[in-house]
Parts: sequence; structure tokens; C-alpha cells
Amino acid sequence: MRIRVQVMFTSVAFVAAATLCLGIGPMAAGAAGAPVAGSSLRGSGSVDEAWLTGANPGDRITLVRHGATVANPANPGPADAFGTLIVRDLTPGPGYRWVDGATGQKSSRFAVLAPGANPRSRSTLYTGQPMHEGLNYITMRDGVKLAATVRYPYGTTCSAASPCPTVLEYSGYGTAGPTDPIPSIIAQALHTPCTNCGDPNLLPDSATAVGSILARVSGFATVSLQMRGTGCSGGAYDLFGYPSDTDAYDAIEIAAHQSWVAAHKVGMVGISYSGLSEFPSAGTDPPDLAAIAPMSPTDDLFSTGYPGGIYNNGFAAGWIGERIDDAKAAASFSGGHLVQSSPTPVANVGQAWTYYEIDAELAASGGASSTCLADQALHGQSESLASLVGPQMVAPGTGPGRKASLFDRRSMIVAASHIKVPVFVSGALQDEQTGPQWPALLNAIPKSTPVFATMVNGNHIDSTDPQTISRWLEFLDIYVAHKVPTQPSALAATILDQFTGFASSVSTQAPLPAIRFTGAPNVAKARAQFTAQTPLVHVLFDNGAGAAGPGAIQSTYSADFSSWPPAGTVKALFFGPNGSLGARAPASRSNSTFTLDPNVRPLTSLPPGGNPWLANPGWDWTTVPAADGIAFQTAPFTAATTIAGPATLDLWVKSATPVEDFQATVTEVRPSAGQEEYVTSGFLRSANQVDKPDSTTLFTDPTYLAGDAKDLSSSAYTLVKIPIDPIVHTFRPGTSLRIVISAPGGDRPAWEFDTLDNGQSATVGLGGAVPSALVVNQVSGVNATATLPACNSLRGEPCRAFPG
Repeated sequence: MRIRVQVMFTSVAFVAAATLCLGIGPMAAGAAGAPVAGSSLRGSGSVDEAWLTGANPGDRITLVRHGATVANPANPGPADAFGTLIVRDLTPGPGYRWVDGATGQKSSRFAVLAPGANPRSRSTLYTGQPMHEGLNYITMRDGVKLAATVRYPYGTTCSAASPCPTVLEYSGYGTAGPTDPIPSIIAQALHTPCTNCGDPNLLPDSATAVGSILARVSGFATVSLQMRGTGCSGGAYDLFGYPSDTDAYDAIEIAAHQSWVAAHKVGMVGISYSGLSEFPSAGTDPPDLAAIAPMSPTDDLFSTGYPGGIYNNGFAAGWIGERIDDAKAAASFSGGHLVQSSPTPVANVGQAWTYYEIDAELAASGGASSTCLADQALHGQSESLASLVGPQMVAPGTGPGRKASLFDRRSMIVAASHIKVPVFVSGALQDEQTGPQWPALLNAIPKSTPVFATMVNGNHIDSTDPQTISRWLEFLDIYVAHKVPTQPSALAATILDQFTGFASSVSTQAPLPAIRFTGAPNVAKARAQFTAQTPLVHVLFDNGAGAAGPGAIQSTYSADFSSWPPAGTVKALFFGPNGSLGARAPASRSNSTFTLDPNVRPLTSLPPGGNPWLANPGWDWTTVPAADGIAFQTAPFTAATTIAGPATLDLWVKSATPVEDFQATVTEVRPSAGQEEYVTSGFLRSANQVDKPDSTTLFTDPTYLAGDAKDLSSSAYTLVKIPIDPIVHTFRPGTSLRIVISAPGGDRPAWEFDTLDNGQSATVGLGGAVPSALVVNQVSGVNATATLPACNSLRGEPCRAFPG
């Protein structure tokens, strides 16, 4: 989930290592007091958990409540190498304290906090923490300090007399790196030396550019908030656990109470990780949150990590591994003190900018102190992400599947049901990282909440394309800045227009559309016009087929829909003999048998090291050998036919193997040209045959619970409903829709699968009592361009020879 914005780096000198006494910043009101007399232990309750510092490494620590040992698998437990410990999944309430079994020391008593039990809006936690331009450390309700860098609009100063509209960007990437990235970008663009670029080692991660660059050139101040347990923030990393969600609530309220924040309201922006975080953040319902604008989110961590209940050991596994490394402490422990482990970054241990920030803070204090260094204390207590990832979670017969206690509290779609503020969301329908299943979020958000979604074919970065970013800016002006939209400055227009192309190394893209509603007499009128002219779903079709050139960031036509899925005609396309796919199910039953062998194709559709964001990624999208898959194809369409919405493959299957994995890929075939173009895919481990109540004929939503698992039969057909990611595509006259069923793998550029398939066979029923069919939603009123896009021009949609 990274955006690569290249910035030149230069070497700098660093101060020598220094030592710092272990400690946590000042406590939030009511969170925890100082250690009891004669004790070095300091403890506090967080949301659903409790933390401890100040013990000797290895000491046996017990958490007690009202004098009795708390029943918890992690209690008692040893203090880690930093003398710290966290115990999770606790009952909220007062009366907790820590006891060191080796020394007999005790901490002060404290309360474990409950989700949703928020401090008063006028609490000094929110009103008593002034923030300034640059790096700040703000204290959360449990006493943990987070790094938060305030970045004023580029070229502007914010003050009480001249307040600025403000957004917050929140992630566990290197979000709070305090160096301003904009001067470096300008210098690069002008090919001139950069004289005011600051320390390049302290630049924020390029994946946080939406807040640190795009929002700021558009007139917004940005608070770049570093997730707990990462970078220079204190606490322990928990991947969207309760403490991280309430941190967002607290940070939004702290920011909103700054004198320099216009209207004392804050929005949220960001792509990918910063987009995901907006859903649980907004789900806590901060009173001073104005709106959110997530880009490239996912609907659920499970659907990205386990598509169809199959472990994604490609992108998802790699991303989790990076998060584990990022959460490690950029420090060590010696002689009872937290010490700087290295003046320069240690590979795969913490975030690089953290080391340089510790250097800078120690240098500024003459070696006396560094808040960033002190904040490393609890990093070793990060949530074990092994409980959230790995093939063991979905192993037949032993794995728990989608365990609600783990995933619901971290689910974007669960959080979405609690969002009350306006939402602008954009994403790609072939997203190679978070995935294309994100439109499921739209029906989870309450109907009373204003929602505006933009969909586009393409990759992870394409949610920021110029045709989308113009509406994004209109939304922020109206709902966060509370002003009539204005045309961006020349600098802003250039950066907004060229950002996606710059990030993806594509030299051409569509021009930035003019901002709408600039002539409205007031913001109320502008809001009414925006709402009337901006539908629930705006789809950009054929991205990559425009006049800017093949693969360039430009769509050729669009369509608006007032619902998701759009109003249309639900159609079943039945599998028939000789690979036919049609509107009528065969009256008599037949079957087709194939082998599920993932080893007959490359793992992905892109060569190792390939970049799917390029105009021409150099796809390696190979065909499925005839023996290792089955395919069904419609007759050529006689008129332009648009399919829009989720889809389901009703697959009647039998096998001697109790559990098998299936991939179903939808393509467009161009018989006259001998070409086949990728549209989308779906996946399912066959044991997942029980669906949630929200499932429909189009939208299949398996429970993925181990208790619901069912085996296939070798003698009788079983209906297996495979959820297909949204199909949003126009099939021109002369083209056909084709669906290919095979073992998982080979059709996505970054997702790989830890599949059970190893060459066993499956038999699919055709017609009669076992009418296997693809169920789709056909819509009318879409005015597609007549010209068929060139093969391999559409972004995110590789094209190959047919038959291969």
C-alpha cells in the first residue's frame, strides 16, 4: 500500500549515541498517576488493555484487580527486554494494578477504559494541548504520546486571526516525518538545487502524500498523525485495534480545539493505509470530525488477507511483514535505561526516520532527552500479528476462519455502519493491493450519511487520477473548509493534475477538470448543487484508452448511478455444452471435469519486480492449459452491453477431495482480433458454503467461519457460490464475455495464494438439476464510446492472444 514519490536524498552528519531514562509522557487526566512511593513501576489502563513500564527485564509481572489475579492467558507474564508489558482483552473498570513478583513493587491503581467511553468534549485532554507547526507530541487518553506533525498550507501561515481549514492523515507508515516534501518536489520539477528542503532523512513516507502534499497545495493544513507503536509514537502497534481507533478520536478533538483550525472542525484524507484508517476513526464518531475522503480502501482486512478464505501469501503477507518490522523499537535497553541503538537506521528494525529524529532531539537537548526515544519503550509489546495472518487461520478442520473477535474490531465495513459524517470514497476496480472488493462499503454506510463514490478501472494509484481529484477537492472545500469551491492555484493545479502520473511514472494523463460550483453565492448553495450533481456512484470507464495515449491516466466515458449495485436486470448466464454460456440452462444434465493445478502458470500476472502502475507494465498474463481449467463463453454481443455490480458464480461441483480452492476469472474476448482482456476475478475455498444474511443473488458474502465449513461430496453435486469482485465493463458489439475456472493464481499482479490445490480433479455440473451459472447485473443508459480500446491499453486490465 505504498505510493512511490521519488525525492533526492543527501547525506547528513549525526550526533553520537546517548542514553535516556525510560518513561512515558505525562498522563491524561484520570489515566494514571505517578508510581507509588519507592516503586519504579508505572502503569495505566488503555481501551481494552493495560500497559506497564519501569520493571526489570524478565521480572514476573502480575496484573491484579481488587487484590485478585486477573484471569488472562497473558497474566502473569514476563517484562520484556525494555521492562514493559501489555495485557489485552480486559474487562473495563477500575481497581487494576501491576505487581512485580521479583521486587515486590506495585504500581498505582488505574482503570481499564471501555470502547466508546470518551472524555468530555471540553476536557483539558482536548483543550489543553496547543500544537504548533512542525513535530508535536500529543497525549492520548491512556497517557501514551503520539507524534503529530502540523503542516500549514504551502506558502501560508495559520493563526487564530487567520485560521486554516484542516485535515488529518493517519497511518502507521512514516507519516509524521517533519520535513516538508513540497520544496523537494518543486526543485526536482524545476531541475534546480533545493536550498530550503530540510533534512531528507526526515521526510514523511511517500504513501502519505495525499495529506502532506495534495491537501496542502489545495489550501488545507494537515495534521500528519503517526499511529501508536510506530515511528516516534509511543505505545504498542495493534493494527486497527481499539486503542488506535480511540487515538484517532482524541487526535481529531485535540486538533479541532487549536486556535488556528478554521471552524474548529477537522476532515480526514489519505490513500491506502491512510484511507483504511478513516473508517474506524470516523466510526468512533468524534464530534468535531467534519468529513472523510478515503482513497483505495478495503472493506475488511480478511477479504484482502484471505480472498475467498484462501491465504494471500503475496501482497498481504509482505505488507504484514513490513508492519511487523516498522513496529520494532529503534532503541535498546542497557543499565536500566532506554538507549539509542544506532545513529543510523538498522535494516528491518523500526522506521528509518525515527533514528534521525532521535539524533536531532538528542542534539538539540545536549544529549539530555528525546521524546521519540522514550516513546520506543512499549514498541516491543506490539500485538502479535501472527494471530491475524497466516495459512493456519483458514486451515481446514483446525483454523478458526474469520474469527469475529479478531476481525470485527478491525473491519472497515463494520466501522462504516457507524459513520455519520459525509464520505467521499474513490478506488480502482482492479486494485492490485487492497483489492477491488471495496464497493461493498457503500451499502454498509447508513443511508442518512451523504456518500459519494468514484470507481475507475485501474490500479491502486488510480483512485487519485485528475478526474477524481477535482471532485475530491470540491468535496473538501464544501464539507471541510465550509466554503464555495475555488479553482486551484497554478502550482496546485499542476501538482493535482500530474500527481498520479508522477507517482506511477506515466508521462501523460487527462487534464485536471475545472472545479464546479465556483459561482455559487454561498456554501449552502454550493453544497446543494454538489449533492444534486454528484451521485452515489460515478464510474469512469476505459481508463487508459484516451487521447493521451495507451495506458495513460485518462478515461473516455463515464456513467452515474444512484444505487449500488445500480438498478438493472439481474441475468444468469448458464454453463452449457461445448463451453457455451447463455441465457437458458440446458434441459439435460452434463458435466465437465478438470484438474486444479496452480503450478501450471506463474503465480501472478506480472513478472517479478514488475510495476502495474506503468502505462505498459509488461504483463505476463498466461492462459490456463485446457486440462487445468474450464471456460465458458457467450456468443458475440450484438449491441454494447454494460455490466455493473458485484457478481456470483453458482458452481455445482463434486470431487473426491473434500476441500478445494477455486478461481473464477471474467474476461472479454475479441474473436475477430484474436484477443482476450482481463476484467476481474473471484475466489473461494469450497468449505465456505454458508453465506451471511446480506447475501443476494448478485452479492455473495460467506461467513468464513470454521463452524460453518462443509466438505464436497464425491458422489453428489454441491452448490458452491463464488463471490466475483465487481464487474464494471462495457462489452462492445462483436465481443464476448468469457469465464475461466481454475486453481487460484496467475490472474492478479500482486496477490498470491497459499492454495490447497495440488493437481486433484473437480467435476462441474452443467444444466438440468445442477445449472452452474454466472449471475451478473446488466444496466442500461451507459453511452460507451464506439471504439474498442486497444489491447493492453486499459489500466489494470492485461490483454493476451486468444486462443492462447
